[in-house]
Amino acid sequence: MDEYIEQILAEMPDSAIHNVIQNILDEPIPEAVKRRLLKPLQPRKYRPIPPPRRAKERKRKSIQEEFDPTPSRKVLRSLKDYQDELQGLFEEPKELAFRRTRWTLGNFLRGWQMDVPQGHPQGADPRTFLESVEHKIRGKLEEELRALRGGLKFQLAIKVELVKANLDGREELMEPILRHKQEAVLQKNEITAALEEAFPRLQETLEKLTHRGSGWAVVQVRKLWLDIARYQPLRGGSYIPLPPELKSKKAVVNVKNKDDHCLRWALRSALFQAADHTDRPTKYPTADGLDFTGIDTPTPISQIGKVERQNDLAINVFGWDKGVIVHHISKQPEEEARINLLLIEKAGKFHYTWIKDLNRLLHDQNKNGRKKHFCERCLHGYSREDLLESHRSECQGIGRTAVRVEMPQEGKLTFQNYHKQLPAPYVIYADFEALSTKVEGPELDPTKSNTQKTQHHEACSYCNVVVRCDGKTEAPAEYRGPNAAEHFLRALQVEERGIQKVLAKPQAMRMTRADWESHRTASRCHVCDGLLKGDSLKDHCHITGKYRGAAHSACDLKLRLSPKTTTIPVVFHNLRGYDSHLLMQAISKVEGRVSCIPNNTEKYISFSLGQLRFIDSAQFLLASLDKLVSAKSPRPST
Repeated sequence: MDEYIEQILAEMPDSAIHNVIQNILDEPIPEAVKRRLLKPLQPRKYRPIPPPRRAKERKRKSIQEEFDPTPSRKVLRSLKDYQDELQGLFEEPKELAFRRTRWTLGNFLRGWQMDVPQGHPQGADPRTFLESVEHKIRGKLEEELRALRGGLKFQLAIKVELVKANLDGREELMEPILRHKQEAVLQKNEITAALEEAFPRLQETLEKLTHRGSGWAVVQVRKLWLDIARYQPLRGGSYIPLPPELKSKKAVVNVKNKDDHCLRWALRSALFQAADHTDRPTKYPTADGLDFTGIDTPTPISQIGKVERQNDLAINVFGWDKGVIVHHISKQPEEEARINLLLIEKAGKFHYTWIKDLNRLLHDQNKNGRKKHFCERCLHGYSREDLLESHRSECQGIGRTAVRVEMPQEGKLTFQNYHKQLPAPYVIYADFEALSTKVEGPELDPTKSNTQKTQHHEACSYCNVVVRCDGKTEAPAEYRGPNAAEHFLRALQVEERGIQKVLAKPQAMRMTRADWESHRTASRCHVCDGLLKGDSLKDHCHITGKYRGAAHSACDLKLRLSPKTTTIPVVFHNLRGYDSHLLMQAISKVEGRVSCIPNNTEKYISFSLGQLRFIDSAQFLLASLDKLVSAKSPRPST
């Protein structure tokens, strides 16, 4: 057939062959052929490789770890720290330097951090460390003063690594961050004094952690932070008219100065008092003998103390905001005469004036409108001047505790809270059981510090027992079900009301023959141990009715139990670390006054709901029960 076709094609001219090929190309493709040509190829089915069985995989990993010479990541990290420490012994320590950590609010807040390498010789002792980097801190503060073009406030913080040996011989590490209150600096020459205030306070905070039997010892300083903020204090300036309510009092002298030395003019008006036209600068001498060396003009309130020291003056500065407010109270001795200044404000400008009559200025702040004599240190008013004079001998100023100049005579101070020596009439012991459910969340970035919630604990049951002061108990109360924490608190409030009813009806006294004989021969009060002089009473327990001993009538009254104020302890073991979290989720759902003694924002030493006081028995122990039992030597076998 092929030979026949070739013969026909050989006999045909070239033009005819071209026409045949052209017709074949122009002919439409049949549908059957088109479907076969356009049908897409099916991809090969992917069969994933089945994962190995878990048991075999675990066995393979264990065998690999046993024979694999590559150490684990934790071991490598320990070896790296040891290598760095050895290398540091033979190399010169790196120079410590600050690096910038934050620059926020338009450069208003600036943060600097200094990292201390492991084993650095300067970081072994906090006191030595602060002394060694003092010049760097001073240099950074001087640099910031120039950059901020004004005053600043700074705060130092250090992270210290502490170690403590537990009873089992293992070491416990802690890295607290110690801070001090902010210090204000307006000029370069104030930096040294500010650092002399900051360093001892940091050292004092550290000593509170490491002393008093805590067992913590310093290993090394890890980091130092220097936080800086721009500071624009209140400053006096040129003349500002007095507000109408102040002008009508005629208690303030306001000099019409045209310069920024209003503080100096106010002091001149106080030291060189004019008989008339007290607002005219020409009434006061310019040769005043005042030393304003190193004092800024306008003068900020923060430099008032420096003005006092340089001129042997005692200056109080008050403000006015619909009443007198306090800006600065002098710390000079009471013998120094006080100069009271008033700093007034208008449209962002401030101006110092002299208060010539403080009693008249404060007169309308007196409720009954009668004349009073006010203390310049605490602004407390007295109806008579002799009462004010007796108060001044003990006054320590606003926000301070009065200290008596003369101590009480010997034998006058005695212990009086005898009721606190008695056992609690009722104690409640309780414990929770909780269910933990897994919490699913997004995957965390391993390159960053993260906190991941893995479980949610919800109280599912509880048991509590009420124990009387003589050891008698009632049947334990148990509950299993939803909202166990809320149910527990409501059940305790029922117990609280029941105990109040018992305390309101004290038991009658029951005395044995031995009790009668003991009372007849008693010569001293069993409460205060004082001599009985014919005023003895029979003291007994109001819960059990048992006779306790002979007592003075006054001592017997001090042991009286009040149904409305007697505290009912509720004891949990590890309340601070666990059970308190369960209770705090439900305590807002019950009625009652809540108070607490916090350890930090997450843990509480104790908290109260009404008369129920929740305490942690673990806080009364040196270590956990397991460690205490294991540390105790076994009894010798008999």
